[in-house]
Amino acid sequence: MTLPEPTPEEMEERAAIDRSTRYPVMFFFTSAAAWLLVATLLGLVSSVKLRLPGLWDDCAFMAYGRLFPAHLNSLVYGWAMQAGVGVMLWLMARLTRNQLRNQAGILVAGHLWNAGVTFAVFTSWFGFGNSLPLLDFPKWVWPFLGISYLLIVAGIIPMFRNRRESLVYVSEMYIVGAALWFPWIFFTANILIGKGSAPVMASGLDAWYITNLIYFWMAPVALAVAYYIVPKIAGRPIYSYPLAHASFWLLAFLAGWTGFSRFMGGPFPAWMPAVSGAATIFILLAIAATVFNLMATLKGCSKIWEFSPSLRFTVFGMLMLATYAVLAAFSSTFSFGQDLQFSHFLVGLDTLAIYGFFSMTIFGAIYFIVPRITGAEWPSGKRIRTHFWFSTYGIITLIVTMLIGGIAQGGNLANWDQAFSTSFVNSSAYVVGRALAWAMIFFSNFSFLYQLALMFAGKGRKSDGPTLIHAKPGEAESARAAAGL
Repeated sequence: MTLPEPTPEEMEERAAIDRSTRYPVMFFFTSAAAWLLVATLLGLVSSVKLRLPGLWDDCAFMAYGRLFPAHLNSLVYGWAMQAGVGVMLWLMARLTRNQLRNQAGILVAGHLWNAGVTFAVFTSWFGFGNSLPLLDFPKWVWPFLGISYLLIVAGIIPMFRNRRESLVYVSEMYIVGAALWFPWIFFTANILIGKGSAPVMASGLDAWYITNLIYFWMAPVALAVAYYIVPKIAGRPIYSYPLAHASFWLLAFLAGWTGFSRFMGGPFPAWMPAVSGAATIFILLAIAATVFNLMATLKGCSKIWEFSPSLRFTVFGMLMLATYAVLAAFSSTFSFGQDLQFSHFLVGLDTLAIYGFFSMTIFGAIYFIVPRITGAEWPSGKRIRTHFWFSTYGIITLIVTMLIGGIAQGGNLANWDQAFSTSFVNSSAYVVGRALAWAMIFFSNFSFLYQLALMFAGKGRKSDGPTLIHAKPGEAESARAAAGL
């Protein structure tokens, strides 16, 4: 069964919707890409500093404890949140068949968000943070970010309520979920920590916030993209809608219980990390069912991914999501987690989520959306291919070195008769791989930002035919045609 071809009236309606989203969406995409370049550069520099602790000793703001929080804040709030919001706005407009309203207000809120991110990055970089990852900024910064987010996504719920069709698409469910869940976890964590929670509970709340940010915002946005792009490019409906709905509700029920398994054996009631670990393991069922559903949709036409940039990035992102869910489930058991919870392993696991599955899926969405809202094609398929492979090599290098380095470090930490410095020395060689990985990712993102800037400036390719990875412009009218389907 294949999806029907759109009528001329539907094509005109889509074009009008795309025009209404152009400026806000391109603003968020280009802002996010600029922050991504900053984040990857800070990731590279912080990795070098971790491997060479004596480097830049005279500069306090070049200490690893300053660089890494700045890197993390710019990666999540600068890149991931803005790119995800841009995707959410476009997808909801397309799925509900509503033009985006109040573009000027959204742009103003977007500038406020960027100002808040700048404050968050620089305050943590110059030593005014609170040492809580992703919440490592002064108390006056988080209301700025929270209110800006609410102003940006305020139009998503009205669009959903005014949708043209009674049928609720799976992607719509995930977008609405992400729009509502993030304010809940963000305000809850910051308010409770700001009320003077004990340091131990503040750390637990921070761990709860990080895992919920992954499962309640990054995963829903990435899955909304996948459930839109995979059937759209494959030209067929989702394999199983009941399975997709069951996966959504399972994730919605379980995600809020996760987080405290990062402190198993710590000064918390035993039931908290136990329930958290069980929820993380059961979430694996939802992720496995989702990935199976998407791969079954592609059955018989998987060759398309060799030509379609969007499908290639999206499929890789979904495979990384499955990998993340498996590793998170293993690390939530006491047998594994007790030795890994304070090691490089967690850095690798969080990076796998933020860059491995979320960012790669969002890249697929951007490669799909931008030509439709700018009316031009990407200038170079070769640069897209470079972006994909250097990102892939960088991600795999970073994850493997951090996971193996974390296992080595955790094994040393578990031996009570060994000095702490032993764990650092034995795992320091793996930090070299981390620095090399960020260097590759920085190079790939520079190529991506260059092409995106050309598209933003109206310098995209005007010739006929989509930009495909292994086909010259004009050789095929679509990825399906290029794959011989």
